[in-house]
Amino acid sequence: MPPEQKPAISLPRNQFIALVIGVCVLSAAIGSGLALIAQTGPEGPPGKQGPRGHTGKRGPQGPAGESAGEELSGLEAEVAELREQVEEAGGESGQVGELEERIEKLEEETAGFSGIAKELCGEGSLIC
Repeated sequence: MPPEQKPAISLPRNQFIALVIGVCVLSAAIGSGLALIAQTGPEGPPGKQGPRGHTGKRGPQGPAGESAGEELSGLEAEVAELREQVEEAGGESGQVGELEERIEKLEEETAGFSGIAKELCGEGSLIC
């Protein structure tokens, strides 16, 4: 009978399991890295610009000659006129109530216009 041969390398069972798991994790990491590199490769040169698209038809032109400033000044003049009428009416409660309601409505309108005008002037795109 020949003598029993000893293995050249001997590993305990726990170390062998750890080695197998380590090799698996390392190969998964390498595969993930290659996939990530393939997805986010270097950016290529930009291509040529495509043909210009269809130009739509022009919309209707706004009211000619009337700017927001002119409309606002007209409303402010109407508010001042109504205030004078309220002061003149004095004792007539029915007429005063109507005039005060109109004044409030006009003041709300002018406040809206002045807010828009301030926004547009703040952008620097209009001459104010």
